[in-house]
Amino acid sequence: MWEQLSDVENWVKTRYIVLVKELGNKPFRLEDAERVLKSAGIDTGNVKELLSILRKKGLLEVEKDPNDFRRSIYRLLFVDEKSVSPTRDKLFKTLKAGADLIRGGVDYKVLLVFLFYKALSDKWNALVEKYIKEGFTKTQAYLLANSEYYVLYDENEQKLLTWHEITKSRETITELANALTRISRLNEKLSDLEKLVEVLGLKGFISEDNLHTIESIIQIFNSLDFSKIPYDIIGDAYMWVLNYFAPQKAKEGENYTPIEIVRLVVSLLDIEIGNGEVTVLDPALGSGSMLIVSRDYVREKYGEEGVEKLMLYGQERNEIMGVIAKMNLILHDIKNYEIYIGDSLANPRFPQCDYVVANPPWNQDYNVNGLIEDPKVKKIYTQFVNVLPPKNSMDWGWIQLMLYFAKRKVGIILDNGALFRGGKEKRIREAIVRRDLIEAVVLLPEKLFYNTGAPGVVIIFNKEKPEDRKGKILFINASNEYEKHPEVRRLNRLGEKNIEKIVKAYREFKDVEGFARVVSIEEVARNDYNLNVTLYVMPIEEGEKIDIAKEFGELKKIEAERNEVMAKLDDYINGIIRALGE
Repeated sequence: MWEQLSDVENWVKTRYIVLVKELGNKPFRLEDAERVLKSAGIDTGNVKELLSILRKKGLLEVEKDPNDFRRSIYRLLFVDEKSVSPTRDKLFKTLKAGADLIRGGVDYKVLLVFLFYKALSDKWNALVEKYIKEGFTKTQAYLLANSEYYVLYDENEQKLLTWHEITKSRETITELANALTRISRLNEKLSDLEKLVEVLGLKGFISEDNLHTIESIIQIFNSLDFSKIPYDIIGDAYMWVLNYFAPQKAKEGENYTPIEIVRLVVSLLDIEIGNGEVTVLDPALGSGSMLIVSRDYVREKYGEEGVEKLMLYGQERNEIMGVIAKMNLILHDIKNYEIYIGDSLANPRFPQCDYVVANPPWNQDYNVNGLIEDPKVKKIYTQFVNVLPPKNSMDWGWIQLMLYFAKRKVGIILDNGALFRGGKEKRIREAIVRRDLIEAVVLLPEKLFYNTGAPGVVIIFNKEKPEDRKGKILFINASNEYEKHPEVRRLNRLGEKNIEKIVKAYREFKDVEGFARVVSIEEVARNDYNLNVTLYVMPIEEGEKIDIAKEFGELKKIEAERNEVMAKLDDYINGIIRALGE
């Protein structure tokens, strides 16, 4: 919203926040808005224009005054003190209003924390209400909710730590920070939430402008009741916030894998559930979307019984992103997980897992010499050949790490250059190809990622290749499999049909002209272990379709016209000759 109002951004935001604070969701007229703004010492400017902008952006509803149809009555949206369970569309629309308020000012992670805290509180309150209806006292209900869900009642201090209780305070921001810190200390799985509170500055200095914005965001969340909203929708809302800010954060160095690409990789991984526990690992965790989509895939394929057998592991170097990922998993109602903080390349803390999936940093600069100091770590990067990855690209270092910890399959997203670069990378690539671990290589379209227009690739490794796939690699050229991004003009995205086509080709594992080709390892060796997809399969160029009958008819018509012209010309020339002869 605000990004479309660059010239009037502060003018609109400032007045909106003042109106929200004074009028709430009460109906008002044009002169009421002018009075409120004047009382606040703000130049009213063109109030009609202000209200028009707010209406267009979904922050204001308008109806005719029943007593005077020439006048209008206005009502600000998303500030109702009485919470209601919103529809999916209303939830996303409300979040967009909050996201647009903080754009360019408050850190977007504030929105994530507030969403998490409000949802957690509403789910906890619903449990309390259920126990009270069953005849328990309030205190008993609090303790039961604590034991069943998360601890939001401090038994030692006999204090409620829920959103609604805390936001009653006049010192809302301070109380929120204190409450979140206390919740962090009372819940082991939320122990690093305190660090996020500190990083966001909720306990420190907050400018007056940001303070007003945050208070406005709090009022927006007061309008939502998450208690009856399914976890999947709440989780999707959380992912929506991450996705909404992804283009902006990509410019600042944060990477976010578009969810369509995550779905593709997980579908290619094709997680299978047997009798025992099945484990999935993401060593470059980010926001946790790979693990969440893995859970969704298992649930769709095997139902809740399959999910109960699934254990998820992740490790993230950035402590704050690790907290973001944990909140993401919790809001998706995922309980079987373990998240570690630290550098996976130098200090992998996770166990071996059946499936390993990741979109690690591409062409990452790294001090590879530090990897040989610990014999256990050195073993990871020399398992195939006694050569360490180059310092300017850890692409094949990540591959070695993931293969070391994978029992069955690996799915990784990388820069296209990893397929054909020479030097040390080529030697590692050759060793892995010769061990027949690569099952498929998929070339993706350009402009799918927020931080680069370069095409990525998906590589699937399989330690348990079926007999009919041994000694072979499937190359899929999906460079033309995209649709235009509906929101970001410069980007493309994978559509459902594109994903289905790629997955179908992978599962059938056969040649498809101009799209997929099964190639022997011997042929790859003859190409000096170059895995560049375009070397093995090129898309069919769509030429102009020719209607032969129509074209032949046109040709005959042109020929007839030519003959007619030549006859006339012949008559003309003969006429001249006759005239000269006379």
